[in-house]
Amino acid sequence: ATLEDSDVAALQTVCSRVLEGVDACAPYNTDWMRKWEGRARVVAEPASTEEVSAVLKHCDRRRLAVVPQGGKTGLVGGSVPVHDEVVLSTRRLDKIEGLDEDTGVATCGAGVVLADLDAFLRDKGFCAPLDLGAAGTCTVGGNLATNAGGVRFVRYGSLRGATVGVEFVTADGTVIDCAGT
Repeated sequence: ATLEDSDVAALQTVCSRVLEGVDACAPYNTDWMRKWEGRARVVAEPASTEEVSAVLKHCDRRRLAVVPQGGKTGLVGGSVPVHDEVVLSTRRLDKIEGLDEDTGVATCGAGVVLADLDAFLRDKGFCAPLDLGAAGTCTVGGNLATNAGGVRFVRYGSLRGATVGVEFVTADGTVIDCAGT
């Protein structure tokens, strides 16, 4: 389906921040190397799982394409929209909910920047099991989605191997909680 003004209005009712227009969407329409450029005209920046769900429910109902974006540090252009997709930015899902110091399990949102998570953990005597050159920009959600390894891989293994559970939203807006929270 083609994105219409009524879709933008609907997204604005279910998501606390929706950007629209060429200038507002420009940073979301290119990768960090400026190798690929998209043409999205709307960006949804949800601040909660519920908002992600509502955005995806609308897009599924209308059969609108969606491109998720985190830190946009990938090297293959996978987060760059191709046509008029709705960009779903995880930037505002940036809360570190806490650390269980008995188990070493941290709970955080997909938009948490890896360096911020590592700093939070280091203040408590722990460290993130992952370190990348893009640590100051890349997000935990993207790291998990790509099974990033980095320089701590030999010692700690992949991020997926260190992940105890996830909460995620399917394309139709269904929330799946495998985190046990």
